Amino acid sequence: MTDDSIDGRIGFETDGRTLRIRDALEGEEFPLRFDREPQPQSALPGLFHVPVDRAVSFEAESISIPSYASVILRDADGEHVARLDDSMDFARATYFLDISGVTKALVRIPNVSISATGMADSEAVNLTFDRPATVTIGARSLHTRPEATITVPNDPTALAEAVSVLGSSIKEFTPERSWPTLRGYPPRIQNGDELDIPSPLVAPDTGVEVVVRPTYADVYRFSTLAYYLGARVVIGDAPAIRLDNGYVEPLPTEGVALEERTEELLRTWFFLDTLVRTNGYVKSDRYEYEQVGSELSFYPPNLADKSMSKRLMEYLEVDPETIAPYTPEWPTEAVLRPVPEAAELLPHLAHVLAPIRVRGSADPTADAPIALATSPWLSRDDGTSDSSGIPMPDDTPVPAGTAVLTPDSYENRVTRTITARGEVRVVTLTDSAERAEEFRRALSDPEVLGGIDSWEVIGDPDAETVTSIFSDPEIDIAYCALPIEDGQIAATNGIISIDDLRFSPALVMFEGLADPAVGVSAIDNGGLSSILMEGTLDPELFRSLMGLLSSGVSMAASVAMSGIEGATQTRVVGDPGVETVSHGSLSTQIFCGWSENPTSHRIERGSVLPLSARIGSEQKQLFNEFQPMDELSGKVNVNGPAIDSSDLLALLNQGDSIVRLNGQLLLPEDVETEADIEDLARRCLSGDSEPVDRICESRSE
Repeated sequence: MTDDSIDGRIGFETDGRTLRIRDALEGEEFPLRFDREPQPQSALPGLFHVPVDRAVSFEAESISIPSYASVILRDADGEHVARLDDSMDFARATYFLDISGVTKALVRIPNVSISATGMADSEAVNLTFDRPATVTIGARSLHTRPEATITVPNDPTALAEAVSVLGSSIKEFTPERSWPTLRGYPPRIQNGDELDIPSPLVAPDTGVEVVVRPTYADVYRFSTLAYYLGARVVIGDAPAIRLDNGYVEPLPTEGVALEERTEELLRTWFFLDTLVRTNGYVKSDRYEYEQVGSELSFYPPNLADKSMSKRLMEYLEVDPETIAPYTPEWPTEAVLRPVPEAAELLPHLAHVLAPIRVRGSADPTADAPIALATSPWLSRDDGTSDSSGIPMPDDTPVPAGTAVLTPDSYENRVTRTITARGEVRVVTLTDSAERAEEFRRALSDPEVLGGIDSWEVIGDPDAETVTSIFSDPEIDIAYCALPIEDGQIAATNGIISIDDLRFSPALVMFEGLADPAVGVSAIDNGGLSSILMEGTLDPELFRSLMGLLSSGVSMAASVAMSGIEGATQTRVVGDPGVETVSHGSLSTQIFCGWSENPTSHRIERGSVLPLSARIGSEQKQLFNEFQPMDELSGKVNVNGPAIDSSDLLALLNQGDSIVRLNGQLLLPEDVETEADIEDLARRCLSGDSEPVDRICESRSE
């Protein structure tokens, strides 16, 4: 049995007047300091309005919280009262502190008035009560990594049992599970000699069963939906979903139709859960609710306390086409070959709620990737797909505009520390003195890109230098413009095989390469992702790509928004949503402007979710003119209003925004004033530049 750290996600330890919350799964500690030494006693997790893994109580009269945490004060019903970012006083009542740091902590303080100080001017947020009170501390692991490993033999029936317990990481099976923070990382699956499920892992009791035929193809197609429903996966002759009230929803038997219906149910049920939760733990005034609420035969908040079966019965009455225009894009959609090795990807794909298709050879010795992924941000225009538009893993070369998935590409993301924006280290290698100078100018002119802390361009490197660069895990982005032949990189005095190295930069990029094998080798050595470009990049595209990647934009969105897909066919290795750099935002906002005149620009907007955020989060737009209500993150191409150049400049200077104007990416380091924007618009309107933009083309007429 492999049992990584399942014995107690959260622990509490006292150190004088400090209570340390220990997240064993994440390997983190979070300190809270009190006016006296805590004497913790076990408490009921049910005292909190949101799930916690463990709770303790003791008496205190003040609490000090490190300033690097976000602290929100809520009332007894969980309603938002204030974000503690300034000195404030609060009247006598029962309060909850909602604390987000390296772990999730909640503090219940009954029947007190509170004086809060510190915040921006201090190393801590300090809260003093008007009397001693019995405080209750609850904590929940962020659960960003698997807590246990399930071993499965080469048997689809055994795999069905393993998939049944993937939902054990979900904190609860109310509609609140549509929040990504309540969907912990599922236990990993590894291939072995016999089925071994660690004893603390059990299939959730949700009253839902998924019937699959005993084939890898069918188990794979159902796995993400089974995870989200917390469904028990059972073997049968006819695919179906069974509810504990006796209802059976038959599903198609033909493979393509089955996966299409499974995805349709996942998308519809997930989206309706996000509507039901609007009056739940986090109250929200949702744009999508306004659009589709009147089309539903039920009042969504009334379903919050119903059983899973009763909710799903209501959901089945909804026409999927009614809600389709308002659902976010899936950041990752997977295509698996029906081979046992692909089973190890299932927990990682379930974690990002990726729909799964099955294509390609069942021969485990076939020389083809075990899985590909597509993304709404990657353009596939080379025609390599089946009749339903799904790329084929068996195709040679690997279809452009796809990502090659391997288990290591996810495992490395779980274990590797991600560099913060502003601290990024970039190294570029080239065998051309002319291109070396172009790269240097691109990285530094008119100024160094804001996400980069240090950078280096090395011309004509020798074998020792190349080996050093491609085996250095402290490098965040390595760009290789050296010749590559048969998977080997040419240096001035020899060739280097990445297969022979032990470590890797976080992201490696290669010019002149279509075969993903070298990129896969970099992942095998510990890297997060690779980008492979068949052609070469001019300096402007190189700068654009580096600007996006170093600011924390996900790999697929960086490829798309930089414009390199228009210059060369591109392939990636790793989940399309993986980000190399952390930036603290749940999503990146995308704004595409089309100039009506030099001072007015019609806007399309969208957002892209990184792998660390995941689908189900919400956002609010900076300008009410766009959308004054909350909305789900992860949408592409939403109509917006016309705005002036000053507003466009304000968007550009937001830390979580990407702006393209008339098909050209604008970087904050390159555009300083409204006059700069108006000059770019004037050039486009006069015909000096071509207004072509695949990402925003739908409304450019």
